[in-house]
Amino acid sequence: MYTNLKYRILYFLLLCTIISCREPFDIDGIDVFESVLVVEGTVTNEFKNQEIILSRTSSLNGTEPIIENNAEVIIVDSDSNRYSFSMEESTGKYISDVAFKAQDNLLYQLFITTADGKRYKSKKSELTPRSQIDNLYTELNSKENSISVLVDSNNENQEVQFFRYEYEETYKIVAPEAISFRSYFIDETKIDIINGNVGLGPLFEYVIFNELTKENKKVCFTTAKSFGLKQTSTNELTENNVFRFPIRTIDVESSIIRERYSILVKQYVQNVEAFTFYKQLNDLGNIGSILSESQPGFISGNITSDNINDKVLGFFEVSSVSERRIYFNYNDFDIAKPPYFTDCNLIYDEELNKNLNPNHVRLDYGVLGPDLDERVALYELINDRGFIYRSNQFGVYYVVSPRCGDCTSFSSNIKPDFWED
Repeated sequence: MYTNLKYRILYFLLLCTIISCREPFDIDGIDVFESVLVVEGTVTNEFKNQEIILSRTSSLNGTEPIIENNAEVIIVDSDSNRYSFSMEESTGKYISDVAFKAQDNLLYQLFITTADGKRYKSKKSELTPRSQIDNLYTELNSKENSISVLVDSNNENQEVQFFRYEYEETYKIVAPEAISFRSYFIDETKIDIINGNVGLGPLFEYVIFNELTKENKKVCFTTAKSFGLKQTSTNELTENNVFRFPIRTIDVESSIIRERYSILVKQYVQNVEAFTFYKQLNDLGNIGSILSESQPGFISGNITSDNINDKVLGFFEVSSVSERRIYFNYNDFDIAKPPYFTDCNLIYDEELNKNLNPNHVRLDYGVLGPDLDERVALYELINDRGFIYRSNQFGVYYVVSPRCGDCTSFSSNIKPDFWED
């Protein structure tokens, strides 16, 4: 949620500079901004090391977050318990030194002192009522060629009306051309031998060497967190239930569901102030609405500075949370198997004597010449670009790109503890 919040706040600051504008406005080239402290903090009823994220606004052209370093971050509850936070290096996250969870009937307040001595504090907040995810399920949308992940939540407590959702998706990857060895050239001989083949042409100074490895390069797992703000409310409904709320939409041809896919959904119960703050911030994400005649005005959070001249943007909330995880495979639906992340098929035109797929290459070790030297190409692909030797037939070598033969080139081969095949 960090990046998403950052850009919405940037839009808000841009709004402040053009609030009185009524003519078409060109934002190209604008680099006017004010360095404002940005605070993201949600303490939950999960027993864990809680997190507070501190950063600074940057220009609209800025691509990297400006981390607020070396701040003192403390949360104090109404029983006088103090929870100190320490900064995680290079992330802007401040992690509580001890694990704790928000308790009922207690008030929590966030205190921040920046490295330059400026002090900020939040309003006192209490834990929101609990609500459980009753059902998390999928549905195929044939017209849209997509799979929807939907959530239901039935709530008897009428105080539970405002919700925010986050998800974390994990998917399995199987490299289609994976092998059990790695390949590289040894540039130390004049013998024309590659994998034991002799007499394929003039003397050549490179020898390919295959080293067996026990490392798993075939099966990997990638985990990604949701981007953006997903909220819903039941305060205008006749029944206090969340029904068929869309959490995630996945194209049926998406490679992430080629093998096996899992999604963990978290439901946060918000109070009306937190819901309103994030909803207004989410609305600012549409640059068109910012530059329209109808201006939303100032977004007030619940964090203030001891100095009225120091601005701060953000919100500190204490939220109850519930979560649920599901798994599914593409063949749980009436759809074709999605393609792999990279085209790994061999496409070689015999008439043109040309490789048409740069990810799976056929090279003839006997082809030499000033215009086309496939021995040199073989060397460069393996030693310089990390291509993987796949097979050899009578001096014709087949190599594949790392993404086709080694899933660790873009993912992790560590199986998550929660994973179920």
